[in-house]
Amino acid sequence: MVDIVCTLGPSCDTVEILQEMKASGMTFARINTSHVGLDYVKKAIPLCEQVGVPLIIDTAGAQVRTGDLEKSVAAFEEGDYVLITGCNIRGNNKEINLWPSEMVKQLEPGDMISIDFDALLLSVIEIIGDKVRAKVVNGGVMGRNKSVVVTDRYGVKRELPSLSEQDKEILRYSIENGIKYVAASFMNSSDDVKEVKKVLGNKVKIISKVESKKALANLNEIIELSDFILIDRGDLSKEISIERIPLTQKIIIKTASNFKIPVFVATNLLESMSEKRTPTRAEANDVINTILDGAKGLVLAGETAVGKYPLECVKMLAKLVEHSELVTNIDIDNGDSVLKRLEELNYISSETIAGNLVKAHGGRLVNRMLKKALSQNYIDSLYKIKIDENKYMDAEQIAIGAFSPIEGFMTQKELDSVLNNMRLSTGVVWTIPILFDINSQTANELLQGQQVGLMFEDEVVALFDVEEIYTYNKNEIAVKWFGTTSIEHPGVIMLNKMDEYLVGGKITLIKRKPSKFKEYELTPSQARKIFEEKGWSKIVGFHTRNAIHRSHEFLQMDAMYKVHADGLFIHPIIGQKKEGDFNSEFIIKSYELMANIYPKGKVVFGTFSTFSRYAGPREAIFTAICRKNFGCSHFIVGRDHTGVKDFYHPRASHEIFDKFPDLGIQPIIYDKVFYSKSLDSHIHEKEMQFTEEDKLQISGTQARNMLINYVQPPSWFMRPEISNMLLEAIKEDKEVFVSFKRNAKVIWFTGLSGSGKTTIALELKKKLESERKKTEIIDGDVIRNTLHKSLGFSREDIYMNNKLIAELCKQKESKFDFILVPIISPYKENREMARNLIGENFIELFISTPLEECAKRDVKGLYEKAKNGEITNLIGFSESNPYEAPQNANLIINTTNIEIEDAVSQILSFLNF
Repeated sequence: MVDIVCTLGPSCDTVEILQEMKASGMTFARINTSHVGLDYVKKAIPLCEQVGVPLIIDTAGAQVRTGDLEKSVAAFEEGDYVLITGCNIRGNNKEINLWPSEMVKQLEPGDMISIDFDALLLSVIEIIGDKVRAKVVNGGVMGRNKSVVVTDRYGVKRELPSLSEQDKEILRYSIENGIKYVAASFMNSSDDVKEVKKVLGNKVKIISKVESKKALANLNEIIELSDFILIDRGDLSKEISIERIPLTQKIIIKTASNFKIPVFVATNLLESMSEKRTPTRAEANDVINTILDGAKGLVLAGETAVGKYPLECVKMLAKLVEHSELVTNIDIDNGDSVLKRLEELNYISSETIAGNLVKAHGGRLVNRMLKKALSQNYIDSLYKIKIDENKYMDAEQIAIGAFSPIEGFMTQKELDSVLNNMRLSTGVVWTIPILFDINSQTANELLQGQQVGLMFEDEVVALFDVEEIYTYNKNEIAVKWFGTTSIEHPGVIMLNKMDEYLVGGKITLIKRKPSKFKEYELTPSQARKIFEEKGWSKIVGFHTRNAIHRSHEFLQMDAMYKVHADGLFIHPIIGQKKEGDFNSEFIIKSYELMANIYPKGKVVFGTFSTFSRYAGPREAIFTAICRKNFGCSHFIVGRDHTGVKDFYHPRASHEIFDKFPDLGIQPIIYDKVFYSKSLDSHIHEKEMQFTEEDKLQISGTQARNMLINYVQPPSWFMRPEISNMLLEAIKEDKEVFVSFKRNAKVIWFTGLSGSGKTTIALELKKKLESERKKTEIIDGDVIRNTLHKSLGFSREDIYMNNKLIAELCKQKESKFDFILVPIISPYKENREMARNLIGENFIELFISTPLEECAKRDVKGLYEKAKNGEITNLIGFSESNPYEAPQNANLIINTTNIEIEDAVSQILSFLNF
């Protein structure tokens, strides 16, 4: 692995940016003490310790630099004269200073002074006291603290001691504070290396910098005494011509490799990225060739210290390193071997090799979209199978690669492997069956090897290559897939509705499924293209089926911070949902409103056209795999992620990830998130302890309950922008929440007045609603006093009242799960009439409490009136109007000696609750 060394400076010297740079590939930080002093070193050492990245102290060494200036630069014309001093002055185009002052004392007439990579060339004319007069030979512009090279009249470089007094002071402090690496500047001979090692002691690694002709002449002896070599191409180019640098670099690296000493290369690696987000092609080529030469480390200098895009520089360098490593173990001198390796990798056409993003699951992104148009004659000739919306969505997601490496619906071998091992037969992790069911007639008509057309709304939208037709055991699959055969589990219900045969084989999609949300339905390729263009490699995926509330917002931002992510991919599912879930339209609208709230340039929003399988922990893995295919490297897994009712432990979806270390996408695990009143902030429960009184919980269920009751959630629960939009839509009678047509069971209570019918019905309604069952009570007295005021209490009127109530139940059955009818309904013919009108959902509940008990209770005072003669035909009391007790009631309850709760429990047990 090639090390990436980043120089510290004002552009990157915070914990936050350094953590991101480390996460993106930085392996060392560096301080260039030619530009900063001891105070900066004192700041940087604890900073690097906190981030957990080793720090290299780079000495100023035997180096001459320009001093301060009155303005940012000073301009000089050829033929001008200038005074040079060693005193600390603010220079201009008449007089400048150089440091250290010892070099000024060494200057003699005839010396040549080259400033800032030959930007300015001076010739020493005469010595005037403690100053030097020089003539401008090549005019140019000079800045502050620019490097200076002095050569005598024979072209020999004038030198200073290998360590300045400032160097020694900084090194003493650094060693005392645990620094393990020192890059020693201007190591021109073995004596220089020995001098530095004497100061450093045995605990510090020395990186000897090669940056002069003399160092090249003494290369072997320098390498032999060093732990690393650093080629400073900038300073070296002051002494040898720039066109000689590339081959000289190769010689140094090869020589060092003979001694098994690693080499770092510095200067102008990605210089253009100091101002731009991307490098030049020449820079990219230089970096790759430098690595292929054998360099073990690359040093970013001004690019990270003062450049505009330090993080982008690290990411770009890491990408270039990844590409180069495809061939670094091959004999680079043998061009045919390199070419052969790249051809084996299909390097030119592959989109996944050494890319910025995590590889698709299984290694490649599947593409099963039709590539050549079919003739209408061929389409007409196909055997055709009609498919529903869910099968169409599965076919589409297979075709665009969201389900990679799946290429079609599963054969029996793949299904068995997934159910038994949670892996495909190839060994790739996969947890969810992707199935295509057919009835017996279709199974008898299909042939193995046949290509059929899949039809949606009278149009062939996909081709299906029939590989295998097989039967299956629903109970066995349910146990392995969902962990239960309970008909209360929505996944089991879905499975039980499937036909008795399955077909396996590859699909080819002709047409993507139409949708009003198609603009948001990014394909994996499109999402990856967006991420690549943004320069992202570390992306957090977020799966949801709800409009956003503050708990979700906390998870998203906290996850990005924890893993130092480049961005967030919000990816709600928009397929079939269960009742009470947010409709997709309003999920999308809620996130559209978040566009100006999220950190700019950090979030991509897309929708996922699929549906819930209700498979708990298995589905948690599945949802992560799909987001990996879209390019996500990390995935948020909340408490009870993809859970249903209480079929799975709330942490089951966390623990399952431990079984798959080879999954290729990193889960970010969260337990409950609550709002702390005392801290006025959102908190992840696992990370801090709080009293229950301080915790305010947030959930999608709470949000729904508040909104449907026209209560605006507080701002700590949901942003006002979101809740206002949702409340306005609800008030306009828009379908914010999914509402299915129901087929209500009608519980027809019958029994004497005072038997407990209404009391039981009221308590039963509470219990059913706690189970999320939509329940309505139709009270006989209420109906009579409001809708049927004209009816009396004759046998004919009672029949008519019962008939009108039964018809009302029929009208309401599609809107409720249960309709409770607590009426006396005293006559057998009335109850039979109601049963016939309502049909198979009619449940007769006889509250058989005896007349004596009912009269004792006399909750409405009717029996007292009957005794007093005020009522002459009270049902069940008057001999002329007897109550006709049911002979075959579905359920009989006597409330004489039981509590209401017990009566309700009996009913719930009957209803399988």
